[in-house]
Amino acid sequence: MTRLILISFIMILPFMANAQTTKIIAHRGAWKEFNLPENSIASLEKAIALQCDGAEFDVRRTADGVLVVNHDPVYFGDTIQTNTYAFLNRNKLSNGESLPTLEQYFLKGCKDKHQTILICEIKAAIEDKKQDYLATIETLALAKKLGIEKRIVYISFSKDILTWIKEQDSKAIVLYLESDLTIDAVVKNKFNGINWHYTSFKTNSQLSENAKKAGLMLGSWTVNELSDFEILQSQGVEWITTNHPQQFQNHLKGQKQ
Repeated sequence: MTRLILISFIMILPFMANAQTTKIIAHRGAWKEFNLPENSIASLEKAIALQCDGAEFDVRRTADGVLVVNHDPVYFGDTIQTNTYAFLNRNKLSNGESLPTLEQYFLKGCKDKHQTILICEIKAAIEDKKQDYLATIETLALAKKLGIEKRIVYISFSKDILTWIKEQDSKAIVLYLESDLTIDAVVKNKFNGINWHYTSFKTNSQLSENAKKAGLMLGSWTVNELSDFEILQSQGVEWITTNHPQQFQNHLKGQKQ
């Protein structure tokens, strides 16, 4: 079964098929190196312009059912899940942008035939499983409505969210962010892979090998030091999520020269 899942993933995302090629994922877009707001449309555009292999972003749901892109459960001090989009959006990002809606983000991220995939992290609400479920189902429905399912990989710290995704769309690619499961448990849950904190790989040199033997995909977050990058690269971790995508891209180019 895991072999079939892996083959399906390669068919969906052919440019990620070579497991020996390190992929650079811009964490919350390419924001830090360019003094842009994280999770902004501008940071997504910069990640695409850099030809990053992926752009990671975070999804939350407002009280009136608007899916927005924001990392923290609060926006300018206001809790997202208990306030309306209009109320939250009275505050603008530092570059003047409105609080991005997921639909705006999806449309911008899939506008052209570039190779930057969307790494969509669905965030769990503050002790509200109903909000988690609605955010998950509505995110999938929006992707289907826009016809962009094959350009998205889903990640989450919540096992429930990833399970709901798989129940709704068995072909969706889901990677688990938390390191509280064994490799066997990840496989049993029918998740496609792991995307764990880089220290998990540094402290367990056999982790990547064991995960690959189980047919799992490998990613790591949030790697900002080149020394850590090289350790994970040597272990065959396929996708490196970083706040310094341009620096890491330049490092990769230097390795090839």
